[in-house]
Amino acid sequence: MSLQELPYSAGRQDGEAYWVLGGLYTYKALAEEVGGDYTLIEVRAEAGMAIPVHYHETETEGFYVADGAVTLVVGEDEVMAQPGSFIYAPPGVHHAFRFESDGTLVLLFTRGTGHEGLFRAIGEPAQERVVPGLPDEMPDPEEMAKEAAQHGTIIVGPPLR
Repeated sequence: MSLQELPYSAGRQDGEAYWVLGGLYTYKALAEEVGGDYTLIEVRAEAGMAIPVHYHETETEGFYVADGAVTLVVGEDEVMAQPGSFIYAPPGVHHAFRFESDGTLVLLFTRGTGHEGLFRAIGEPAQERVVPGLPDEMPDPEEMAKEAAQHGTIIVGPPLR
């Protein structure tokens, strides 16, 4: 039986969880668990959590807003995404997001495995499955850019503010 033929499921408390830039990132499906098709990451955070403007060398990334409000900049477009919104960023297209409301939940769908290593590298294992809150101090931008580049993510600007 090939990997693609095996069923897979993840419950509410399943998946590796990391605190990254003030958000709780939980791997709900790793590429190896779903036949290499995609990685699914659940991101929960409060208002103000933002990521630097960046692009991916080879990975695609989709954002599904399940709850709350998120500003997403993808290429030249800025979208105020509400629950039920989906935004797609192909490889090479600059994008970033900022959570606009407390209790926001976004599902990240990526094709490729760069995100799997990236969040493990720049985050820290979550001590419990709670949103950590915004950090008092952001990581050193140069160090974060170096680490991100090792995972195919090229940071080109500061977080959205």
